[in-house]
Amino acid sequence: MERKTYLNKLNILASEMMKNEPTPFYNFIKVLCLTTMNMRYEKIAFHKDLKIHPYILTKNIIEDTINMFRMLCEIDFIEDDDKNTADTKYSDLVKKHKILWQEIWSRHSYDEFKQFIKLKAMRLEANNLINKIKGRSCIDLGCGNGSFSFALISKGAKSVTGIDFGNKSIEYAKNYAKQNKMTPFAKFLVGDIKDIPVEQNKFGFAVANGVFHHLPAQDIPLALNEVNRVLEKGGWFWYYVDGKGAISMDLWDQTVEILSEVNINEIEAHLIPLNIKRAKMVHIMDSSNATYIHTDWDEVTNMLKNAGFGNFKRLTGATSTDFDHDTIESDKWGKEKFGSGDLRIICQKIRNND
Repeated sequence: MERKTYLNKLNILASEMMKNEPTPFYNFIKVLCLTTMNMRYEKIAFHKDLKIHPYILTKNIIEDTINMFRMLCEIDFIEDDDKNTADTKYSDLVKKHKILWQEIWSRHSYDEFKQFIKLKAMRLEANNLINKIKGRSCIDLGCGNGSFSFALISKGAKSVTGIDFGNKSIEYAKNYAKQNKMTPFAKFLVGDIKDIPVEQNKFGFAVANGVFHHLPAQDIPLALNEVNRVLEKGGWFWYYVDGKGAISMDLWDQTVEILSEVNINEIEAHLIPLNIKRAKMVHIMDSSNATYIHTDWDEVTNMLKNAGFGNFKRLTGATSTDFDHDTIESDKWGKEKFGSGDLRIICQKIRNND
């Protein structure tokens, strides 16, 4: 069975939704319908005893979504004559992502934030990486509000430097470090991953967790060369990006396209009445707005090789909702559901890339 089983229906859904003007009414029902579709599929994705092919189940969910949208469209006459919304379609990916993540990452309560730190620490433990971190100077590239940085400190890093392009996120990380007395060994800087503001050969461990799959394709080699420059020879690099071919990736990619003219704050406002858990809210907001570049193991490792890295090992996630290779291998529909899965990699700088 082929992916077109459900992709044809997904194209119909997109065509119907995108022919309507982005008024407050239509923005609301699009967010509601698309969130429902993606969350219904999520239940299928992690059900390991499916009796029916996931492509058929996905097609059925999309058909339900089309019918739900059509039904709600029947009452569009209730909308007020004032239908103005903010113009939010961005042609510049970097600008779009900067705005998105400033909204997402800078508003966590510290209790919520500690759960993200705990998750990152679990991933390090699950992959037996503590010995590569202890006593080393580390750099966290695209650090956001610093959750991975603080996880590194909790697992014995000598020091961590976090770099991010978002002023709000960096300010959040600095404040958290100050309140938790970590400022002597946690430094946070506003900077560009293509021009990292630190000297060469400084760090023994680098992290780029969910960063490179948001970069414009032409920027990836430049950024990888910068990672090589700041790592000492033999230093380790945690690299995580989306794979390709997963059903959820197709659904979310289409969601991003359909909602491209809906402001991220408006998306959140439509979701708040559902009383969504904070971690799930972050996931939905990110997946509804951020553009992901999908790739596979060979493409990723070839790019890393060209940038001077080797000794690749594919890692695993630490939760039941990660879809790394172990999840794929343990599910009879693993390849159909998850494609190449999450690509979580540890590799080593084996040469300078001057």
